[in-house]
Amino acid sequence: CGQPVSVIRFGKIIMTRKLESKEFVEIACEVRIKTDRTILVHDGLRETWIPRSMIEDPDPDDMDIGSHITLLIPEWLAKDKGLI
Repeated sequence: CGQPVSVIRFGKIIMTRKLESKEFVEIACEVRIKTDRTILVHDGLRETWIPRSMIEDPDPDDMDIGSHITLLIPEWLAKDKGLI
């Protein structure tokens, strides 16, 4: 595990961390829609679809629509989706 470096809360970086040599970021967001393969989240600025397979934590099955959560996803994906 790496050291905390930067978490995203409503479009602002607060912390990132490394897990097994991969960079992850935490994104505070609201769950809008769930499908078998993706989750639509809103971070306060934008909506985007996140593949369930890319969510390290929490378990997508435990997410309720309308709940406010903190996703742990790969940093590259957060950049690709415009979340950071």
